[in-house]
Amino acid sequence: MHTIMWIKDHRWLSSLLVACLCFGVGGVAGLMPLRYLAGMAFCLGLTALAYGWVWLISKPDELRSMLVLCFAAMGLRWGASFALEFLWPSFESLSDGAAYGPHAMAIAQAWRLNYFASYEAVVATPVGAPGYVYFSAVLFWLFEPNTLLVKLANGLFAGMAAVYTAKLGNHFFDQRVGRFAAIWMLLMPSLVLWTSQNLKDSAVVLLSVWILYVASQGLRSSLWQIPLLVVLIGALMSVRRETSIGIGLMIALTIGFQQTRHWLTRLSLSAVTIVALGLVLSGSGYGFLGSNYLQERLSLSAIAEKREANSTGTGTIENTIDTTTPLGFARYLPIALINFWLRPWPWEATKSTAQLLTIPEAALLWYPLWILAMLGMLLAWRSRWRETMLLWLYLLAGSAAAAPQYGNFGTAYRHRVQLWPIFFLFAGYCWYRWRDARVEQRQARTVYGPSIEQRT
Repeated sequence: MHTIMWIKDHRWLSSLLVACLCFGVGGVAGLMPLRYLAGMAFCLGLTALAYGWVWLISKPDELRSMLVLCFAAMGLRWGASFALEFLWPSFESLSDGAAYGPHAMAIAQAWRLNYFASYEAVVATPVGAPGYVYFSAVLFWLFEPNTLLVKLANGLFAGMAAVYTAKLGNHFFDQRVGRFAAIWMLLMPSLVLWTSQNLKDSAVVLLSVWILYVASQGLRSSLWQIPLLVVLIGALMSVRRETSIGIGLMIALTIGFQQTRHWLTRLSLSAVTIVALGLVLSGSGYGFLGSNYLQERLSLSAIAEKREANSTGTGTIENTIDTTTPLGFARYLPIALINFWLRPWPWEATKSTAQLLTIPEAALLWYPLWILAMLGMLLAWRSRWRETMLLWLYLLAGSAAAAPQYGNFGTAYRHRVQLWPIFFLFAGYCWYRWRDARVEQRQARTVYGPSIEQRT
C-alpha cells in the first residue's frame, strides 16, 4: 500500500525509473545469449508464481511473514543450486537422481521431433518417478535441456513447503509453533542440500504437507477440497508411490475426526473422500486405497528383500535378525526406527566424507529437535489426541512403514526428511509448552512471592 501511494505521488519519477529499467534490461538482453534470457525469464516466472501462490493461500495478517519465509527459502536453495552447479559440476552425477536429467532430455528431444513420446517409448529402463521426469521434460521442452532449471523449480517447491508447514502449525497449534517449524524447514542443512538438487525430495515434501493441510481443514469450507485432494494424491503417486498410499490411508482413517458438522454430514463427507482417494489409487493400478501395493511391498518377505537390496555402500546397516517371521519383525521394528530416525551415530559416521558431514547437524540440531518432537507428540496425545490424530498417525505410520526397508544409512538419512515437517511441528509444540510453563511459574513467583519454605 505504501508503495502504491508513493508511485501515485511521484508519477514522473516512477515513469523515469521504469523507463531506465526497461532500457537497462533491453540493453543487457541484447548482449546476452538466448539461454541466459530463458534463465532470466524462468526465474522471474518462478518469483511471480511464488508471490501469487502465497497471496492466494495466505490471510491478510500473515501475508508478509509468509512471503518472507517463501522467498528466504527459495533464495537459500537457489544459492546452493548455483554453488553446486558452478563449484562442483560433477556432484549431480554422484547423486541418486543422476538418471532424471538424461531421461527428461531424451523425452524433450523426442517431443521436439515427433510432437509426442511416452517415457517407456524413449527410455528402456524408466526410474520410479515418472511424474518428476515428465515435469523436467516439460521444462526442457519449453526452455532448454538444463537441469539447473529443475533445481530452481525445486527451490520454489521447498519455499512453498515451508509456507504450508507454517500453515499446518497455525491450524493445529498456534502461529508460534508454525513459525518454529517453518524456520527449521528453511535452515536445516541437509534439507537445503536435498531440495536444491535435481531430486524429487522437494516435490515429495511439498505435496505431503500440502495434502496434510488440505485434509486438516476437515472439508468444512467447500467440497472443492475433495477433488483437490484427489489431484494432489495423484501427483504424489507419480513421484513417490509409497508416500501417497500412506497419506491416502491416513486421511481415510482420520478425516471423520476433522469435521465439525452434523454426524450425518461428517459421515457422508468421509465416505466420499475415502471413495475418491481409493479410486485414485485403484486407477493407478495399486488396488483400492493401495491394497494390492501394500500386500506386495509390505509383506515380511518383501520388506526383507528390499532391505537386503538397499544394503550397499559404506553405510550398510548391520542386521542379523530374521524379519521374515512376525516375531522377528516385531523384534527388529524398534531397532529399525532408531536406525531410520537417528543413525548414523556421530562415532560411526567416519567411513566416508558424506557421513562425516552429517555429524555437526545430527549432534547439534537433529538430536535435540527429535527429543523435543517425541515429548511434543506425547503432550499432544495426552491433551488433544483427537485434533492432532492426522499428524501423529502420519508420523508414526510413515516411520514404521519406511524404517524396516532401509539397509543403508544414506538412504534412510535422505528419506526421513519427508517426515521432518511433522517432527518440527511437534518439537515446536513442546518448546512453547515448556516456555509457557516457565513464564507462568515466573509470574506466580512474582505475584505470590517466595514460598513458605523459602521464607523460613
